[in-house]
Amino acid sequence: MMFGKYGKGGQSLPRVLHISISRYRADLPRPGDPLDFLVSIHEEGTGLTWQQNVTLDPASERFLLDTTQALYGWSLTRGAPPEQTREEVAALGARLYDVFITPAGGKVLASIKPTAVLLDVDETILNLPWELIVGTRGPIAQEVPFGRLVTSRVVPRPGRDPVQEDATVRILVVANPTGDLPAAELEAGAIGLLGGDRTGFRIEVDDLIGRKATRAAFRDRLVQGDYDILHFAGHAYLEAGQPDASALRFADGVLPAGEVLALPWKAPPYLVFNSACESGRAAGGQRLVAGDSQANGLAAAFLAAGAHAYAGYFWPVTDAGAEMFAGAFYDALFGRENVGLAFLEARRRAVHDLGDDGDLTGFSAVLFGDAASSHRRDLAMAA
Repeated sequence: MMFGKYGKGGQSLPRVLHISISRYRADLPRPGDPLDFLVSIHEEGTGLTWQQNVTLDPASERFLLDTTQALYGWSLTRGAPPEQTREEVAALGARLYDVFITPAGGKVLASIKPTAVLLDVDETILNLPWELIVGTRGPIAQEVPFGRLVTSRVVPRPGRDPVQEDATVRILVVANPTGDLPAAELEAGAIGLLGGDRTGFRIEVDDLIGRKATRAAFRDRLVQGDYDILHFAGHAYLEAGQPDASALRFADGVLPAGEVLALPWKAPPYLVFNSACESGRAAGGQRLVAGDSQANGLAAAFLAAGAHAYAGYFWPVTDAGAEMFAGAFYDALFGRENVGLAFLEARRRAVHDLGDDGDLTGFSAVLFGDAASSHRRDLAMAA
C-alpha cells in the first residue's frame, strides 16, 4: 500500500471525488411534490461512501430557479452591472452548496483535496447550473477538473472502442451556418490550424463553413467520415416546454434534439463540443430521453446517442467569449493535457478575462463526461 506519493517521480496521488445527487423514486416529480434527494460523496480507490438525505424546500427551489433565470436574461441582454452578475453567480453557487452538500457534507469535502471532481447529477435536475456550486475551498469547477455525469434510466449505447483506434484524431468543424457569427469562423480557423503531425499522433480537420453547413452536408460527412471530435460553432436554443425540439441551427434549417438520436455516424465521437448558446441546458423534472425520440435538450440527445463526452454552454454566450474558450481548450487539449484539465484551463481564462465585464462564458461552460481522464489511483499505483 502507498501513502501520498507513487512512482519514480514522487508525484502526488490522484484523488478523484464523486459527488452524487440522485432521486430514489422511479416516478417523475409533480409540481408541488417534496423534492427529496440522496447525496453521496465517494473517493475513488476507497471502500466507503458517505451519504445523506436532503430535501429541496420550496423557498430554495424558487431562489435557484429565479436566480438561474435572471442570469439567463442578463447574459442575453447584458442588462445588469457586472458586479451584480458576479454577486448573483456567487449566491447561486452558495445556495447549491447549502441545499445539496450542507455543512455535514462540507466536513467530508474539507478532509479531501481532490485532483478532479465528477458530479453525478439526477436527470431531473439538469436545469440547474451545477458548475457554480462551491465547496470548502471556493467554486469547485474553477479549482479542479469538473465533469457532470447523469443518473438516468436510459440504457447507454455502445461507443467507440479505444483499443481499436488508430493514431489519427479526426475532427469535424461546423461553423457559422447562419452567416452572422464572424468569430465562429475564427474559432473554426484556429481549430483548423491544429491539423498536422504531432508527437505520436496526427490531427486531421474537416470543416463545413457558412452556407456549406447544411443539414444534408452534415449528415453526409457523418456517413463518410469517422470523427473523434465534433465541434459546432453557431446558434442553438433550448425549448423548455418541448425540449426535444431544442436545436442547432444549420444554413438550411434546424437539427432538433429528437433527430440527433438518429444521426447516421459510423461511430459516435468521443467528444461533441457545441459551442453555442444553451447547448448544455435541459428542462427540469424530465427524463434524459423519453420514448424513442423525446430527448431533454441537446446535451441529453448527444449523450444518449453515444458520445463519451459533451461540452456546451448553459446560458447564452458572446461570440467573442465562445471563440476565446474554444481556442484555449483545444490549445491545452493537444498541447499537454486531457479533456478535464483543458476544460479547466479554458474556464479559468474565461472567468479571469471576461468575468469582471459580466460575460458569463466561463461560468456557463458545461462538460458532461469523465473530467478526470487517465488520472486514476489504480493506474498510478500500477505505474
